[in-house]
Amino acid sequence: MTVTSEFNNLKELIEFVLDNNEESRSNDTKLFVECCKHLGVKTLDQISDSGINMISVHKLRQVIQNKEHKFLPSDSVIENRSKRNFDIKKYMVNFKAAN
Repeated sequence: MTVTSEFNNLKELIEFVLDNNEESRSNDTKLFVECCKHLGVKTLDQISDSGINMISVHKLRQVIQNKEHKFLPSDSVIENRSKRNFDIKKYMVNFKAAN
């Protein structure tokens, strides 16, 4: 399976979960767990065999919400994510200046 087809299939799964589970729009862990359930994962040991990982789910969720503006989280989550992003950028500028 190519990376393109793998990510297209995963993106379809993520969009399905985001569309059908509003809570997953604001929580990457919930989104990942719901995706695993849809793939038939029943135990923690089966996660590594599921073919997905938390980072891929997180990155694709960002594309869907931030670039495509679909299945958006609550306003408070958008605000918190924006503030966190600002704080991280500020930290990195200070970190680079100190080194």
